Amino acid sequence: MSERRVVTRFAPSPTGYLHIGGARTALFNYLYAKKYGGRFILRIEDTDTARNSEEASEAILSSLKWMGLDWDDGPFYQSRRLDIYRKYAEKLLSEKKAYRCFCTAERLEAQRAGKRADGGFWAYDRLCHSLDEAESRARADSGEKYVIRFSIPDGGAVSFNDMVHGVLNFQNDVLDDFIIIKSDGMPTYNFAVAVDDHEMGVTHVIRGDDHVSNTPKQLLIFGALGVEAPGYGHVPMILGQDKTKLSKRHGATSLGWYEEAGFIREAAVNYLALLGWSLDDKTEFFTLAELIDKFSESRFGRTPAVFDIKKLEYFNQSHLKTMEIGVRSELVYNYAKKYIPELKIDEKYDDLEYFKSVTAIAGDRLRLLGDIKNYAWFMFTDEFSYPAELRDKIIKDHGAEAAARALRQMAEIIEGVGEFSPADLESVLRNAKIENLNFSKLVFLLRSSLSAQTVSPGIFEVMYTLGRARSLERIKRLAAAIEVHSAQ
Repeated sequence: MSERRVVTRFAPSPTGYLHIGGARTALFNYLYAKKYGGRFILRIEDTDTARNSEEASEAILSSLKWMGLDWDDGPFYQSRRLDIYRKYAEKLLSEKKAYRCFCTAERLEAQRAGKRADGGFWAYDRLCHSLDEAESRARADSGEKYVIRFSIPDGGAVSFNDMVHGVLNFQNDVLDDFIIIKSDGMPTYNFAVAVDDHEMGVTHVIRGDDHVSNTPKQLLIFGALGVEAPGYGHVPMILGQDKTKLSKRHGATSLGWYEEAGFIREAAVNYLALLGWSLDDKTEFFTLAELIDKFSESRFGRTPAVFDIKKLEYFNQSHLKTMEIGVRSELVYNYAKKYIPELKIDEKYDDLEYFKSVTAIAGDRLRLLGDIKNYAWFMFTDEFSYPAELRDKIIKDHGAEAAARALRQMAEIIEGVGEFSPADLESVLRNAKIENLNFSKLVFLLRSSLSAQTVSPGIFEVMYTLGRARSLERIKRLAAAIEVHSAQ
């Protein structure tokens, strides 16, 4: 590691939402900075004016906040730093480490077409490299369009020690004189990145290995400017289940989608950290604080990680299980209010404490925050009817009259229970003699009446949470509904 204080950065382009790969890059840079007591910078690389989106930019910031990755500096926007890039480009021009190129798009395309026909490698032929400064400046001053190209040193190689892959070497003769300033005055990606990393004191860059080919260009720029370059770590890409690069065809890749789907940040951060890093190949569960403490660049993997949404669901359910009930219920409450508009919540049940009791009875069943709708929607409203198919099943299994009598007898017994607790309610019904029905059939009728469905959390916990009055009303209401349904 460098003696300098660690400074990392996350530098997304606002041309789309933050995806899984970008979120992992942000996380690794954040963990590395915090591990070594450094700073984490957020930079928005918005020089692609045709594709930038303000909505995407805001969504990226929102996703990072959701993950709990608080940046120390920024966000810095490249579009507001054009004078800085121009200053460094002029420095390179004055030192003959860059030059103006007046070649037209037509000329360059003709050259490329010729090389394609020959099956060869195309590189700019450096026609404008030999222009003397006076002619170059005169043509620029006359209004002739030009770009600024970086002058690749003749011969030699670029070498760097990658945190993941070890020493990598690139021969200069396979690189052409790449553009650093476009004809519209905007900087190109590699130039702006190098200038910003220098200006912002970035010491370490962790990114996907699809950026390996950019690194020699950036190192050449650092060398030409006479400044220290950061260290690099290029982590393997994330693949889909079919072992191809993760993309939209594998399903949602935007981090925002996972938030809306009911995943929690603790699970997302934990799982993302394990896509390309591990502590000991056996420890699975980490908090963000534990990841900071245990993080080490020596534990980066060298093979691509495979994203598995089922594994993420497993992490999500596991983290929800171990959460203190107050924290879990607040997450459920806030999620329901924001993302489940179809969940009908009567005003009198729109209360965090009540949500806490409902979340408690849902127990370990919640894989996603939204599962509260499937398991416990009936806890939040008293205005519902019993589905015809449920009533048909009860009538088929028991007969309408017998089922209605059983429900009313159950209501009488429950009304007389002294201690209205789950244990006492279960004990009373286990010992009850109702229409010659065994305990499991009584539980089915009870569950049907209280939840209007055949699956629910523990039914005696449900009854206790609903309370005596609401439970009795529902039992009697189902009895009446069965009689009416039978008569039709």
